[in-house]
Amino acid sequence: MIARVLGRAREVLEHIFPERQIYHRSQGEVRYLSLSTRMQIIATGTAMAVFLWFGYATASVFLSGHLLSSQSQQAFASRMHFQRLVAEARAKEASTQALLDNRTTAFTTAANDIERRLNTLKLLLDQGNSSALDTLLPGPDGSSLLVMNAAADDQTPRQSRSVTTINIAAAAPASDPLSRLSQLHEQENILLRSAEERIENRIEGLQAVLSMTGLGLNDMLAQDQNKVGGPLIALNETQVFGEALSLDEGFTRRVARLTGRMAKAEQLQGMVHDVPLGAPVPVEHRRTSGFGTRIDPITHRAAHHSGQDFGAFRLAPITATAAGTVTYAGWRAGYGRLVEIDHGFGFKTRYGHMAKIKIKRGQKVKTGQQVGAMGSSGRSTGVHLHYEVWFKGKPYDPQKFLKAGLYVQQG
Repeated sequence: MIARVLGRAREVLEHIFPERQIYHRSQGEVRYLSLSTRMQIIATGTAMAVFLWFGYATASVFLSGHLLSSQSQQAFASRMHFQRLVAEARAKEASTQALLDNRTTAFTTAANDIERRLNTLKLLLDQGNSSALDTLLPGPDGSSLLVMNAAADDQTPRQSRSVTTINIAAAAPASDPLSRLSQLHEQENILLRSAEERIENRIEGLQAVLSMTGLGLNDMLAQDQNKVGGPLIALNETQVFGEALSLDEGFTRRVARLTGRMAKAEQLQGMVHDVPLGAPVPVEHRRTSGFGTRIDPITHRAAHHSGQDFGAFRLAPITATAAGTVTYAGWRAGYGRLVEIDHGFGFKTRYGHMAKIKIKRGQKVKTGQQVGAMGSSGRSTGVHLHYEVWFKGKPYDPQKFLKAGLYVQQG
């Protein structure tokens, strides 16, 4: 069976590839090349193998090139995507760094602003003497007043009370901006609270001293509404980021209120300086006839006495009980040698029965300046000083002003 198949195959191949002869003539000679069936089959097979290999190689190269091209495109796309991500990351980093720098600058600006505000607030307090309530108050003429704590119903003078000392610990500045801001805000609140307490104590003391004179405080304030003022509290309106950095409206309100209270204290201070609270006789003396109804020493009948009498030795010095301007210096019926001083705020004082007058009309005098010497001129029965205090054209009891003056020391 196999031999028959092989024989049949041989017959088919010999039919397809019969023996061929190729003749070649050259220079009169004829030659031929005989191609057997076997050689033709081998040649044909070889040619087909070469052709198939060439086709396979071509297809492989084509397919590989297409695949490589696709992979290259994917790699390029991946590279571009990676570069875009890197660029975005760098942009975000730059933006974050810029924001961080801005925030850091803003925090620093806010912290510096609060430190400046703290320095301003510290001007409101005398840190070196923060434990004392008594405060030296400068007067318009350069002198000073030491006002001690007083109450309107006090019968005798008493020393100033102490207040709770509020100290700010000298802590090292925090490195963290938020901690630094918190630390500065805490110090700011301590200073404000201390300033508020001290200025309220000062106002209460000044009002108590003035109330002891027996006059209405509103009436005295109404005499000079222009004598107001107070320290300038400068605020920096720097715009910063976030609520944590914005200037506290509560701080502004507290400083505005504190400034107003300081203006109030300054007005009261000026009034205390101008109100005649000093003693007109600076040497040892005695108080004789007081203010009000008494038996007149000359007529021996009941009469109104509009001042306070002081007895001492002849030519004892008589001094101004407050700063002011001399409006009268000379002889006046009943008073003898008289000096009248206008102190402002509607206050005037009169010094009568003097032996000598040592100032003249229009002259400016200071608290404690000698204006004359004690005598017995005019309607008088002996050496003494007749001292009067007038307010808005009406005489008042000088004894109340002298009592209030016990709480005020001129400096």
